[in-house]
Amino acid sequence: MTLKTNAPGLYLAPSPIGHLEDLSLRLISVLKAADLVAAEDTRRAIKLLNHLSLKKPLISYREQNHAKAWPKIKAVLAENGLVALLSDAGAPTIADPGVKLVTAARAAGYPVWPLPGPSAVVTALMAAGFWAERFVFGGFLPEKSKERRSLALKLDSLGLCLVFFETPHRLQASLEDLAAVFGDRPAFLAREMTKAHEEYLKGSLGELLQEITANPRKGEITLVIGPKAKVAPVEPNWAQIAERVKGDTRPLGVMASELALELNWPKKDIYGYLAKLKET
Repeated sequence: MTLKTNAPGLYLAPSPIGHLEDLSLRLISVLKAADLVAAEDTRRAIKLLNHLSLKKPLISYREQNHAKAWPKIKAVLAENGLVALLSDAGAPTIADPGVKLVTAARAAGYPVWPLPGPSAVVTALMAAGFWAERFVFGGFLPEKSKERRSLALKLDSLGLCLVFFETPHRLQASLEDLAAVFGDRPAFLAREMTKAHEEYLKGSLGELLQEITANPRKGEITLVIGPKAKVAPVEPNWAQIAERVKGDTRPLGVMASELALELNWPKKDIYGYLAKLKET
């Protein structure tokens, strides 16, 4: 389906994470054309609409009140209307309400149009300066220490750049847990991005923990943990491999795959060695 300018349907409308000048021209156009605005927090939505000198029908939308809000939204969509879904800040459905609404709209046959726009995750990643060709967004960290450490252990094995949201009152405890699991991996803390008290801190997890312990911070926190440092593989002990595979009748490819995974060494090298052993 090709989008025409302000075509009917449900628009997922990312709102500024702080600075109102981050409003896109397309978002402004959609809000001007909207027949209904569904907002996570109507008070914040009103401030945004007032900034644009717009008055629009407005309803509260959260995952908890989906059953109540959906019939009103559906009624507008059924009349070929335009509904804009606004989160408090950043992109709807990304650690914010909207998943149930998107699912319901698509199931009912109404188009869903995502707008590109502000994102705390991407903004923090850009500023962190870590290699993030691949990364994992972990959302808000669990409230309990045991659950935080369990999640960190699972993610540590990936070795990738990680992004989390955290609340100020849990930040110190979370840094303690993350440092216990990740060690001194490099980290980056973004606070109040694009706002008046914007702040960025970079260092090891231990260094960030020391700073936050000495000088607690307030505001919205996005935490980026750098990718795990790659450890150079150690060349296998070929004599031990020869002894180990003696009498093994499995195909060479199967043995090579198993050993390559275990020893973190190129499969082709191991296969070549095994092939030479077989010839002798």
